[in-house]
Amino acid sequence: MRYGRIGCAALALAVLAVLAGCRGQQTSAHGPSASASPTAAPDAIRGFDLDSAAWHHPMLNPLLRARTEHGDPTVTLHGGKATATLDDGARATCRRTGDPVYGDVGSGVQVVAAGLTCTGGVNDYTAYYVWHWDAARRTAVQDDQPLVTGAHCGNEVRSVRYVRHAFRLTVGLGQPDSSCADSDTGRTAYTYSVAYRHGYLMRVAPERGAVRECALNDGDMHQLHGVTLHADRDDRSPVVYRPKGVATLWTVGDRDYYESTDDLTGKPVRWQFVRANLAHGYICGYREVPA
Repeated sequence: MRYGRIGCAALALAVLAVLAGCRGQQTSAHGPSASASPTAAPDAIRGFDLDSAAWHHPMLNPLLRARTEHGDPTVTLHGGKATATLDDGARATCRRTGDPVYGDVGSGVQVVAAGLTCTGGVNDYTAYYVWHWDAARRTAVQDDQPLVTGAHCGNEVRSVRYVRHAFRLTVGLGQPDSSCADSDTGRTAYTYSVAYRHGYLMRVAPERGAVRECALNDGDMHQLHGVTLHADRDDRSPVVYRPKGVATLWTVGDRDYYESTDDLTGKPVRWQFVRANLAHGYICGYREVPA
């Protein structure tokens, strides 16, 4: 789903997840989740029917807000397919994509990474999510942010695998300033691993960082002292970057992008999603900014 320049920079980032947070009624990355339960079998998630579930998806909630006034939209699949209504009233078709990938990625029980692709007109958007079993509710719960996303004229999801207690993801990164045609043919392959640490889903290799992709962040550049980046929009989440001296950060393209968590915590706090370049690679993370 591409709208001018933000199709690569903001759809792959601001609109995608670009990314973070989807549901107000489910435990999520804004607090430890996917914890093992003494009453749940370690592989209980395998009995859940993903093809008949109600899914959240970025095309239905483009800014990926954690909570909205009217709740967050879902699409309920029937036989792995469904028709959804987008924010602008347009219709989109959605379908389950890829094979579910099961494994224990640090929570003590098996979870599953599963994908959903929604298509509207010439726009398509694939999002893989982690689902974990909630023994108290006797159902599976979708994590509040995408594990990985791909879009026409943006990034591409190439593979999702379970390797050594983590989800190993390979994506094709789009080019920030390229045309749609060029971004679809000139992507750069990048592989990283995601797992739970202290109850939070985060990148664990080759660098620690937020799950949300930031390679296309090409907005405002900030040079700041005393920077601390977290894996999620929560000061209890693991610290992924705390450099000495001045840090250079890039925000989401086209605007200085903030996400408020007032509706989640009641505190006047905002989180800024940024990229910090390293000697080899980069780190995606959230910087807490007082309102």
